[in-house]
This record gives sequence, structure tokens and C-alpha cells, in this order.
Amino acid sequence: MAIYHSRVKTFSRARGDSSVAAAAYRAGLLLVDHLTGRRHDYRHRGGVVETICLAPDGSPDWAFVPSELWPAAEVAENRKNSTVAREFEVALPHELDEVQRSELTAAIAEALVGRYGFALQASIHSPGTRDGLNHHAHILATTRRMTSEGLGEKTRELDGGVSGRGEIEWVRATVAELTNAHLKLAGVDARVDHRRLEVQAEDAMLRGDLVEAIALTRPATQHVGKDATALERRGVDTDRAAANEQIADDSEALFQATIKQARREGRAIATPSGHSAEQARQERRRSTASYQAGTGLRIEGISGIWATALGLGLQRPKAEPEQPVASVEELVDEVALELRDVLALSPALRLPSTERVVKHWVSGLSSLLDGPEIRRHLRSVIDRLQQLRRGLTAFATRVAAVTRAERLFHMAEQAWEKFNGDCPRPVGDWMAHDWEARRGRRLATLDVRANELKRARKGATEEVRVRCEAEVVRRVEALEHRCSELLVEWSMEEAFADPGDLAPQPVAEQEALSRRPRVGR
Repeated sequence: MAIYHSRVKTFSRARGDSSVAAAAYRAGLLLVDHLTGRRHDYRHRGGVVETICLAPDGSPDWAFVPSELWPAAEVAENRKNSTVAREFEVALPHELDEVQRSELTAAIAEALVGRYGFALQASIHSPGTRDGLNHHAHILATTRRMTSEGLGEKTRELDGGVSGRGEIEWVRATVAELTNAHLKLAGVDARVDHRRLEVQAEDAMLRGDLVEAIALTRPATQHVGKDATALERRGVDTDRAAANEQIADDSEALFQATIKQARREGRAIATPSGHSAEQARQERRRSTASYQAGTGLRIEGISGIWATALGLGLQRPKAEPEQPVASVEELVDEVALELRDVLALSPALRLPSTERVVKHWVSGLSSLLDGPEIRRHLRSVIDRLQQLRRGLTAFATRVAAVTRAERLFHMAEQAWEKFNGDCPRPVGDWMAHDWEARRGRRLATLDVRANELKRARKGATEEVRVRCEAEVVRRVEALEHRCSELLVEWSMEEAFADPGDLAPQPVAEQEALSRRPRVGR
């Protein structure tokens, strides 16, 4: 379901913030701060899907160019504690596609420009989480209005106080309204709500929707943490997990009591599926019962670990039952499907001999006699078609590996930036030692991801693309050569066939032939 999230933050020179650095990081650009002479180069970072710049009508051209806008914003502030930029961070529903999320971001940005008159830079980021759902946008805005002459007066209404709280509420409501409008336009039933949970619960109660009201007023569970989670996975009970289980049980008891009371009073309440704590616990058990961990390693529960492709000598699975030998009919179907897939991958590809051979097999399937020779012919063409299909996707697979490496590097980079921003070096030797260890782990992960990204990009260069295309040409020639041999062989068989073979055969011989193993539809 779509999740609502919006946050407004400021960048202050008193904290050492720079609007130029913030803009460069969010858009993945190289920007130079002319006040300090520092270069902020984030061109290597991944995860930036799109960046747009907006400003009011009549604004100068440089207001739409990040390399000119943000240095100008820094120059416009002459106090050492000035607020140099303001950011609106909003979640984008994963139910929308990339174009729809871009349109939603542009609509939110236009609403902000229309109300406050500032210039802004909106950068859409891909998910930095493993579930792939955390699409979001960073809308970085100047703290001054943009006029035809340049940066003007400050947007004081956003600075705080009663006015500031009212404006923040307007921003939150506008983001929710525009998000719901775009979800509806896309035909998605999900909706978001910017109001506090207690307000939503009160509204549900007024509507008579007790189920929704209870769901919104359930006590919050405690954050278990990685250490307690690791203990739970090993079967060790922890106080926090027990407390969360008790909260879930109490909530379930309240839920069931409310349902029974409503039924006694003759009120119909629709019970949503999957609401109970027991069902949630069953889902958690199922989700941890089987987990796929990368290529070649499969994990079943806690004890069942083995290598499927790496041969690590760990516990091995039970032997799979032997698959039955494919019939000639199945082999013909397979070769036709392989050819279809190859032509779908590359519609411009020309395989005249291969198409004639496959067409001959498909049209004459009922007359094909099962035997080692026909199976050998079919297998040889299937193998070459599979090799060609892998060749056609080889470079695309390398490009996909770059995209994956960029996403993982982006996640590691976000974790590094968050740690540096949220966890300053503590006072005290023991705490400092722990801080150094945590910081070192994040830095090591960032280095690993950077090296992975470097290797992935090295494997997807223009030179590699040329080699992949040459390999495709070679495999096409090998496939066509094999099929040409088959066509020549068939034509020679027809040319040297004994005319007597074509004469009507006695009934007894026809019956004998009819008893030979054949494959038909």
C-alpha cells in the first residue's frame, strides 16, 4: 500500500551546511561553491532517477541551472548563521510507474513554487532499501523568492511559529491531495492520509468504522534492534520481543472483544483479512522458513544450509526425482519456443535457414519417427538457439549488473551519510571505540560497494559491447551453418530416393510401418 511521508528541513550555515553541497549530492552533480572554492563532486553516485529545476514565470535563465542557482543562493546570504536552503522530502508511491512518479513530483514542485515564489531543484531518487519500495523526491528550495531581477526577499512565513506550523500543514495536505489525485488517475485504489493517527482514528470512529479506529489506536511496539533480532532467530527469548508479543496479543483481544460487542448490538463490521496477531506470527514464521541468499546458496530455516552451485560440502538437499526423457513432440515445441524467444529479443535478426528447418519440423510433426538421429538434430539446433539467446542478453545482463551495483552503492552511501550526520563522535574512550567500530563497518561496506560498482562498469564498456555483438554474429553463423547442413541433407535424400520407395506399398507393409513408433499431436 502507498505510504505517506513528508518532511521539511533547513540547511544552516551555522551548522556548516552548504546549499551547493546539498544540491550536488541530491542531483548527482559536480557543483563549485564560489564562496569557499570547494568542489562538490557527486557524479559517481547512483540512485538519481531525474532532476528538474523550477522557478516562477519571468525568472532569469540562470534560475533553472543548478551550477548557477545555488552559488547565487549562497552569495545572497551574508550572515554566518543564515539559512541557505530548505528541503521538502516526500515519498512517492511505488504503485506508480516512473513516468507517473515524475509527473507527481513536478505537480508538487509547481504547487510549492506557486505558493512561495522560490526557485527549486527536485531530484527523484530510486529506493535505497532492499524491498525496492522507497521511491522518494528531494525538493531543495531557495530561502528567498525569485524575481525577474534575481533572488529577493526571504520566505519568512516558513521560518517557524504559528505561521510556520500552518504552512507546514498546508504543505503536508497538498502533498497528500496531489498524491491521491495521481493515484486515482493511474487507476490505483490506494490512498494516503497526512493527518496524525489519532485524528484519523477519531474520524473513523465518527464514521462508525470501529475496525479502522482500533487499528489506528493500537499501542506502538518497541524497536527490537539487530542484536535482539539475532537472538530471536537463534531461539533465544528477549524482553523486547516478549513485550511486543504482549502488545500484539492485547490488541488482538481488544479487537475480538469489539467485534463480539458489535455483533451483540446488531452492527455489521467487516473484518479485514490478515488482521490478527496469530496470523501475523504465522506469516513471520513462513517468511523466515525459506530464504534465497544469492546465487548458489540456499537457506531453509536455520539448520538446512547447502550450496546449490558452489560445491561447498555443506548439507545437501534430497535428490530430485529423475526427469522423464522428453518426447520428440516436446523437443519440437522447445525448438519452436527457443526460436520465437530469439526473434523476440532481436526482431531485426535474420535466420532464414533456421526458420525453414523449424517450420519443416513443426509442419511435419505427425510424420517424424522417434529415434536417435532426429533427437540429435533437434538437440543440436536447440543448443545453438540457447547459446544465441544468451549471447543476445549478455550485454544487457552486464548493464543490469551496473544498475544493481549502483543501487547497492547508493544504499551504502546513504548509510554512511546518515551515520556521519546523526552520530557525532562521542566523548569517552569506551563509547568512542564503539563509534569507531560502527563507523569503520560502514566505511568498509562503502568501499566494497564502490569496488563492485567499478567492476560492473568495467564489464559494460563500449569495448565489451562490441565483443558481445561479435559473439552474437559468430553464434548466428554457427546456427545457420548447422541448419543449412540439415537442409542440404534433406534435399539429397529426396534427390537420391529410390522411385520404388514412392510406389504404393502392400497392405501388410503399410500395417507394419503403422506399428513403428511415431509421434503425433
